[in-house]
Amino acid sequence: MNDNHVCTSVHYQKHSGLFLQEKMSSCALLAVLFSLPLAAGWVMLGEREEEQTVCVGKEFRLPVYSTSRTVTFTPNPPGMRRVLLDKTVVKDSRFNWTRDKMLVLKEVTHEDQGLYAIKLSSGFTYETVHLTVSECIKSYQRNYGDNFEHNIPENASLLEFSPRGSPLEAMPVVLWNRTDPDTSKAGRGRLLHGGKAWVAERVTQADQGNYTMRDGGGKVLSRSTLTVHGHAFNVTRFTKESLNLPLFLPVPHAHLIFTPTQHPDKSSLGPFDPKPPRGPVHLIREGKITDHDMRYRGLISLGRNGSINEVVIARLTIRHDGVYEIRDANGNLVSSTSLQVIEKVGRWRAILKSITVPSGMFVSLAGFILFMKRYPNCSLTQIIAGLRTNRTPPANPPRVVCQVRKIIRTRVNPALKLQASVTLSSLEHQGNGPHKPVQPVLVTLLLYKELHLNRLLLM
Repeated sequence: MNDNHVCTSVHYQKHSGLFLQEKMSSCALLAVLFSLPLAAGWVMLGEREEEQTVCVGKEFRLPVYSTSRTVTFTPNPPGMRRVLLDKTVVKDSRFNWTRDKMLVLKEVTHEDQGLYAIKLSSGFTYETVHLTVSECIKSYQRNYGDNFEHNIPENASLLEFSPRGSPLEAMPVVLWNRTDPDTSKAGRGRLLHGGKAWVAERVTQADQGNYTMRDGGGKVLSRSTLTVHGHAFNVTRFTKESLNLPLFLPVPHAHLIFTPTQHPDKSSLGPFDPKPPRGPVHLIREGKITDHDMRYRGLISLGRNGSINEVVIARLTIRHDGVYEIRDANGNLVSSTSLQVIEKVGRWRAILKSITVPSGMFVSLAGFILFMKRYPNCSLTQIIAGLRTNRTPPANPPRVVCQVRKIIRTRVNPALKLQASVTLSSLEHQGNGPHKPVQPVLVTLLLYKELHLNRLLLM
């Protein structure tokens, strides 16, 4: 109104046209300056949105920060919108209005999921909060034989268990009931820490599933899920060493199953060796060692390492590569060990090899250098050509005719001297070649014996 009055007074003044235009431009500028903060405020208010996620049974706090505002709620899935707060009057008994001007919901349910809008007294939406209600299931991981502990709130009355893989329509198992102590005594687990915790000792894969805590009215206070894993080991050993496998359970309940990494090589077997199995092999059944596989006959034994029972496999070879699974009587996986056996080379053999190989190369090189100095006119190509020369034997070998003459001479001594002369009388070559005489070769054999001449036998 003041701006219009100024513009009117200026309009009626009798000044020059230039002075009138300057006043009108100043009026427009003042109007723009007044409208900018208001427009910016409306835009900022309309952009205030927030998203929150709250677990079932937990508290939800909505800040209002004013006693002149209204809070409405639109459920999701879509439903009818209703007023939760009108200035300082709470319209829903499940909500409370605090001194710090906050709207508080003590226990959230799935029905509280939706859109919460805070409106000014003029009806303009000042802020919106999108609330998502989640089960907030806590996940727990345990190894076979560990303990699983579940805290019990003060307002809790019931603990239910749904095994993993059970159908949705199946009734859950009651593990603990505050009003019926006999249920806790007969079921799995027990109470500890003055009734503030429920504990399942030595869990197995049968304890996997969902655990739900409820109050006296049946409302869900918390949900959790348990997953049980077998112990996992990766082991590397040299040949002739031993492998120790902890059992984690009593010996009579133990089963040891071996799955080879690769199929056995039949060429390494003897003529009387039985063919090894190609699939999983039961090495221990209900705590007793079996002898079905010749690879392990006499190599498996049961021992004890402190308070833990264990299986010992001695004198390992590369045929023992594979996976060793220990299971209980119900088939639950206790542990899984992956074994790799490496061929072990003797220490002295490795040292000797490291010495002889370089020294042999050095001696060979030195010999070659000395040979080239001794025979400088001999080249490497000549040596190779000489080695490659083929010397074929003659097609028709020579024929030898032997004549033997025996000559007996006696002396005063009764010993006998035997002289045999063998003359190579003729040497002929088959074919058209000429005869080549050869000088006779005389071989004299002297044999002395103290025998009489009449008892000598000449052969």
